[in-house]
Amino acid sequence: MTDVTVRGYMPPVPNLDTQWWWDALGTGRLTMPECHTCRYRFFPPQPFCPNCGSADWTPVEPDGRGRVYSWVVAHRAFGPEFQDDVPYGIVAVDMVDGGRLIGRYLGNPDELSADLPVRAEIYRVEGTALLGFRRI
Repeated sequence: MTDVTVRGYMPPVPNLDTQWWWDALGTGRLTMPECHTCRYRFFPPQPFCPNCGSADWTPVEPDGRGRVYSWVVAHRAFGPEFQDDVPYGIVAVDMVDGGRLIGRYLGNPDELSADLPVRAEIYRVEGTALLGFRRI
């Protein structure tokens, strides 16, 4: 895990489908579900594979590297807790070993572009582990 200057965040509200993912992230492990039936990796965690509908999946640990698929840059704070962070980026990342994850971009949002190579990075804000990505 790394220290970052991010201040604003919304505390996650885990449920029965996502608690295991947040627990793993809290211990410094990045995981995502992989379907045993069709090998599809998906996010966010949910009871059934969105590709084939199977409930037969298990958590796997992806490599952590990927490429930016899409992004948005927030130029206006969505709440007072984000005021010191704007502008900041949120990225959708196609992982090199399959699946797509979403997280905060931990660099200058002006450098964001399609296919930008990034690496997943777990960071903490007020003790809560969160998923981010940094350019590699």
